[in-house]
Amino acid sequence: MALTPYVTAEEFRAHPTYLDTETLRPGIMDPSAQTDELTNMLLSSSEWADNQCNQPLAAHRVDRHTRARVEDGNLIVFPSDRPVLSVAAVSYGATMSRMSYVVGPTVRVDDNQTIYIPVGGAAQGRVWADFTYTAGWVSTLLADHASPGATSVTVMDPTGILPGGSYRLWEPGVEEYVVVDPSWTPPAFTTPITPVSIPLATPTVNAHTAGYSFSGMPADMRLAVINYTVSQLMRPDTAAEDSYPDTNLSPGTRKKDPRKDGSGLVAEAVRILNSYARRM
Repeated sequence: MALTPYVTAEEFRAHPTYLDTETLRPGIMDPSAQTDELTNMLLSSSEWADNQCNQPLAAHRVDRHTRARVEDGNLIVFPSDRPVLSVAAVSYGATMSRMSYVVGPTVRVDDNQTIYIPVGGAAQGRVWADFTYTAGWVSTLLADHASPGATSVTVMDPTGILPGGSYRLWEPGVEEYVVVDPSWTPPAFTTPITPVSIPLATPTVNAHTAGYSFSGMPADMRLAVINYTVSQLMRPDTAAEDSYPDTNLSPGTRKKDPRKDGSGLVAEAVRILNSYARRM
C-alpha cells in the first residue's frame, strides 16, 4: 500500500492541464481541504499503479522464504519484487531447521534481477533460503526545508536510498538532480520509519521546501500516475467533460460526444506501466 502519493498535489497542479482542482469538495472554501482531496486521489492513483505492476513501486522491504539453489559456490535466489536495490540478510540450508547465515553478503544482480550471493563450495543443489531485501524505486518527501547550497537534505523515508545514487527533487520551478555522498552509510531499517539526513556529493543549486518529492522513480512512471488522475478528474458534468465518451463506461447522455480523452489517458498509463510490471 502506498503511504504517500508518488506525485504530490502541487506537483500535479504544475503539470500542464486545464482541470480545476480547487472545487473537488463543492461548498467548502478552505483551499487546504481541496488539496487534501486531490492528495487522496493521487494516493488512489499511486495504488492503482502498484496494482498494474503487481507490486509496490515505492522502495520497500521484502522478506522471502523460498526454494533456491547453490551452484558454483553461489546461492542463487529469485526475488519476487523488482528492481533489487540492496540485500540486508540471507540464510540458507538443506532443511528449514538448519540454516546458515551469510554475514555481510556480497551480492550481484544480473540483468534478469536474479541474485547471486557467494557462499563457498560446501553445499550444492536445492536449498531453502530466507532473505530480506529492498526493491522498487525511491519515493519519499523532504522532511525539512533546504537552503541553496545545502550539503544535505532530510527525507521522511530513507528506504532504498543508496550511496552514490542519483535522485530528483521535483519541486515545481526549482527541480534538480542530487547525488548522495558515496561514503554515506544507509541507516538500519526501523519501524516506524523516521526522517533521516542524507549527505550530498555536491550542494543543491536551489532552495527546496518540505513536502515535495525526493524520488528515484522514472519520469514516465510518475506521468502514468498523473495521466490516470487526470482521467478520474474529468467528471462528466457536461458533454464536453466525458472521460470515456465511446465506451460502455459513458453516461447515456454523452454517447454522441465525438471526443476521446479519458480512456486514452488510462490506456497510455497502462502502456507506460507495462514496462515496469512484475513478470509472474
